[in-house]
Order: sequence, then C-alpha cells, then structure tokens
Amino acid sequence: MFKKNSVFIIAEAGINHNGDLETAEKMVLAAKKCGADAIKFQSLKAEELIIEEAGKAEHIKGKQSFFEMIKSWELSENDYKKLADFAKKEGIIFFASVFGKQSLNIMKKAGMPLYKIASCDLNNHFLLKEVAKTRKPVIISTGMGDIKEIKEAVKILEKGSKKIGILHCVSLYPPEAQELNLQRIQLLEKIFPKYVIGYSDHTLDILAPAAAVALGANIIEKHFTLDKNMPGPDQPSSADPAEFKKMIEQIRFLEKAINRAEKNILPGKRESEMRKIFRRSLVANEEIAGGSIITAAKLGIKRPGTGIPASQIEKVIGKKAKRNLEKNTILKFGDLI
Repeated sequence: MFKKNSVFIIAEAGINHNGDLETAEKMVLAAKKCGADAIKFQSLKAEELIIEEAGKAEHIKGKQSFFEMIKSWELSENDYKKLADFAKKEGIIFFASVFGKQSLNIMKKAGMPLYKIASCDLNNHFLLKEVAKTRKPVIISTGMGDIKEIKEAVKILEKGSKKIGILHCVSLYPPEAQELNLQRIQLLEKIFPKYVIGYSDHTLDILAPAAAVALGANIIEKHFTLDKNMPGPDQPSSADPAEFKKMIEQIRFLEKAINRAEKNILPGKRESEMRKIFRRSLVANEEIAGGSIITAAKLGIKRPGTGIPASQIEKVIGKKAKRNLEKNTILKFGDLI
C-alpha cells in the first residue's frame, strides 16, 4: 500500500479494456509482469455519471454519444468480483475509481482494499462522504481543482479515512510540458504534510513520472494499455507494457538514488573505500629525524587517504617526530609527540 519514502506505482487500466473482461484480465497479468504495485479500473455506471445529451471532450472521437461510449465501457458487478479475485491470485493490488453510490457499492462487494476519487469528483462532497464512510484508504486526484476545493475534499475524507493519497494531476489529454506544473507536488507536500503526495500522468511519454518522483512523489499513476492502437480515447496517452516496464525501472532506480530516508550526509560503504584511495594524507616530504620539529616544508599531501587527513595539517605542524621517518612515510598521529 502507498506510504511515504517509497513509490507506489499504479497501472491505470481505466476504460482501456473496452468493456471486455478477458481484456481486463490480460491487463492485470501485463501490469503484474511489468512490476506495478497495483492496477486500477474505473467503476463506471453511465446512468449515475452523465446525462444522455452530454457533450464530449475534444480528445474523445467517434460517432457514439458520450453516454453510449461510457455504457460500452461498463463491466458488470460479477465481472469486477472476478477481476478482484483474479488480481488477488496473481499478487497485485486491485482497486477502482468510483463515481457514485452504485459504483461504490459494486466495488464494496468486490472487496476493495482502497478507493480512488477521480479529478472530476474533487468537489462531489456527497461521493466523498460516502467513500469516507468506508474508512478505507483513499487516493484523490486534483485535476481542474483549486486549493480551496482540495482542502475541502481532504477535510471530508479525513473524517473517515486515516490514509489519504493526494495526486497532482493535469486533466488534459495530453498536456503540454509547460502545463504540467510538477513543482505543485512539493507545494502539496507542504500543505498536507500528514498525507502521501503523488502524481497522475497523462503525457505521451514516461519522462514526467520520473521527474515527479525526483520532486518527491510517492504515488505514480499512469494510464496503461495492452496496445495503443486499440479503440478508445485513453489509449494514445497510455503506456504500453514495454513503456510501462521501462518507466518502473527508471522510478525504482530513482527511488534508490534519492534515498529519502537519509537524515545525515555521510559517504556510503563503497564510497568510504574509494575515499581511502582518492583522498590524500600528510606524508613526510623528506627524511625526518626522530625528535625533530615538524614544519610545513617537511610535509607533503599525497594519496592514499589512509593516514592523517590533509585537513589536519595545522595540528601536525609544530609537533615532534617520535621516530625516524623515511621520505613519503604516511603519517599517523602515533608517529608524533
């Protein structure tokens, strides 16, 4: 499950199954094979989501009405139960966006471990309250929203859920680079320090999710498809299995590279060994007789870094040699009095 200091990666299957259970099951298998932590669908019921006369967004093509399209993307209550059981057997977290009481009840029966609120419902207080009543973890996207709406939504959700993920999202398909506003991830982290901040991506490539992780995102949601040439409005802005796997590899590399758990600045074990080779020590620049005073002229600063560090030169000057020192002897404090 999602938490701070690790990245929870969600394959957003959404509607890319086109209403076909077999395709949805293939997506579960593919997401698991890619290394995703979870796969998410959209529990759509056209009658509770949209009126029949509603218009379509620019990126949604086709002769069908939007209502008819959504109707064609629906899966049955039994389908979702089968999918949930199938995903559990395959060892991947399965959950869904819910859009109303009907779709929420369907997902409750399927045994969801968490719920997703889509950007379109950021200000749907009725739905937010119903989801909060489940007391399950919830992830909410913030596309098209302002800070007032986001704060109001979180305030409602936290009355029931103690585990909340807040995703920066730009609800464009696809957005231009200058519209991504990825710095908002860090702003959300400052405003909501108790909760896990992430990023829901609709770009055409896999660079933005990696950048989001570098900026602190602990949840990444990316649309996922078996084939971008399949019909459907979300297919072109989705990652296919090869792209999704590559994205996960990049994120896991960054996750290790960033090391958010670090509380101090210290070299690691391997770098400490390299330090002995590349750092320099104080050495005898000439033969030094025992009992003689060490002067700056008698000191050299040379590799390896296994002796007195170069930074300690002022502490060495003025001391006496305890014994005879040959030229290029690496100095230790035990050689001095």
